[in-house]
Amino acid sequence: MNKKIRHSVILGGTLALSALLSLSACGNDTTVNPYDLDFSVDTTGTSINFWTPFGSDIQAIIADLCAQFTAKTGINVTTETKGSYDNLAAAITNSASTKTYPNVALAYPDHMATYVNQDIIVRMDYSFENDGDDSYKISDFYSDYMAENQAIEPKEGGGYYTLGVPFNKSTEVMIYNKTFFDWAKTQPAGADIAVPTTWDELNVVGPKITNFVTPYFGYLVGTDGLKYRSSTAIPSGVGVLLDFSAVNSTYFKPFCYDSQANLFITACRQWGGQYTTFDSAAQKGYLAFDSDEVRQGLSDLVTYHDNEAFAIPAEFGGTSKYSSSYFASMMSVLTIGSSAGVANSAPAGDKFKVGVAPIPFHDAEHKFVISQGTNLVMLDKGTVAERVAAWKLVKFLSKEANGAFAARTDYFPSCEYAANSVEYTEELARDNPEGKSEEDMPSTAKQAKYFTAMVNQEVYTATGSTWTKFTDPGFTGSSTIRTAVGTAPALLFVDKKSPSEVVTSLYATLKDYVK
Repeated sequence: MNKKIRHSVILGGTLALSALLSLSACGNDTTVNPYDLDFSVDTTGTSINFWTPFGSDIQAIIADLCAQFTAKTGINVTTETKGSYDNLAAAITNSASTKTYPNVALAYPDHMATYVNQDIIVRMDYSFENDGDDSYKISDFYSDYMAENQAIEPKEGGGYYTLGVPFNKSTEVMIYNKTFFDWAKTQPAGADIAVPTTWDELNVVGPKITNFVTPYFGYLVGTDGLKYRSSTAIPSGVGVLLDFSAVNSTYFKPFCYDSQANLFITACRQWGGQYTTFDSAAQKGYLAFDSDEVRQGLSDLVTYHDNEAFAIPAEFGGTSKYSSSYFASMMSVLTIGSSAGVANSAPAGDKFKVGVAPIPFHDAEHKFVISQGTNLVMLDKGTVAERVAAWKLVKFLSKEANGAFAARTDYFPSCEYAANSVEYTEELARDNPEGKSEEDMPSTAKQAKYFTAMVNQEVYTATGSTWTKFTDPGFTGSSTIRTAVGTAPALLFVDKKSPSEVVTSLYATLKDYVK
């Protein structure tokens, strides 16, 4: 909440006592100062609620972790999913006036900015500094993930308040058909086909992939390297290596980029430009992508696209909005998607092996990859015991139980403690295919999860890494901007608008955010 101190009014007589009893009996006790709490208060039997955006599978994991928390602390947690990130933010925003929002929720930075403006979010700095627990500190969390939690509400004396702590974090990775690339290297026509590391390399290898694979459209490739019209034509003792039987030249694209908003935003960074800026004094965000750098980036993307090096999902002739669908069905052999959804790129029946690599970069000085996912926040609600109970839940989920959450999902750990936890390290060991027998071999989806974790640990966040996991400033309206720029790739590639026309159009559409 924005107020530094909430002063209690001392009333006299029976009326005052009744008023105070009435207030303290309800969960939204507005007489409680969230920055003057007794952290030793008995929270046994206290009930709080926690809202999330997740689907049923992850929500079941959340419910299980909260049940473990209840068994440990005696604090009862009611979990509720709103079904999506947008629905969650809308539900909290719409309940601000009635204070029927939850004690704890998950939030993106732009959601937090809205909650600051509504005066319903609680700054966490006070709890970190005063709960007496030296084993739980802001410095415990990866700085790349904490940055967005400390860049929204400025302090009067400089710096920013801490409005949340990281919980479910992901980034983008490049998934590739390992079976295809391994096979291509054994063929004279595909000897120089390799997984690209830069956009320029993709521009070269993309057309080579298409030329190499075109003769196999409509065929099965056997383990003997020959092509067959049907499985019945394959001789005994020969298996199916790759299945191009349902692929044709019209809709095959060597590479597909899943999130078009991420493509635009990442291009802004990788070509040396900016996407948005935030004026902390005015608490307002503005567009910043009307620049030569961004227009050059968009122009280069058009060049790569028109060279048939890559495509977006709308160009595959199907109904799916996700590139993972086309990758899994052999209509592409490279795709960029969220690390939290790598399992979606695994083919049914483990028909081919996948590998995972960093996304392509423009040049060595601009190796940017987006950081995504939400953070745990506390909202201004409850008695002293309920507020302390909410803080205990935040601590439990963000650190102690975060390794277990990451192990059971495709999200990354929020801190080193979680990354080193027994649950997470044992899960990675199970998913690692190296040295496994055929009987113990993890599924392609599990292997993809392991390879993704290795890209994150050994490339993106390794000591001395030249990669930057970036987030752009969160502010009220930033999600509106993100939605709008997600239309840019289709305008460039399908509607054939020029980069200047696209930038001008977006600025006109988003005129409320033009400085």
